[in-house]
Amino acid sequence: MANYRCPCCRKITSDTMDLARHFLGQTDRKHKDWLKTKGLSYAQLIRWQGTEFGNKGYKALAELLEKEAPRVE
Repeated sequence: MANYRCPCCRKITSDTMDLARHFLGQTDRKHKDWLKTKGLSYAQLIRWQGTEFGNKGYKALAELLEKEAPRVE
């Protein structure tokens, strides 16, 4: 089973939704800047979480992290 590492810090988890929750819980420049390089906005993801049904912000970020986050054993 693959584990995913946060591309900005040392957080490791086996679930990209958990990694997305971690990511949006961080308010430092490093995490926000990484999102910008991928064409996403921290503010937009948070807004989706607060106004849309079904964890839209987390799911959008989890899909990206599935492709982009480094995998570790």
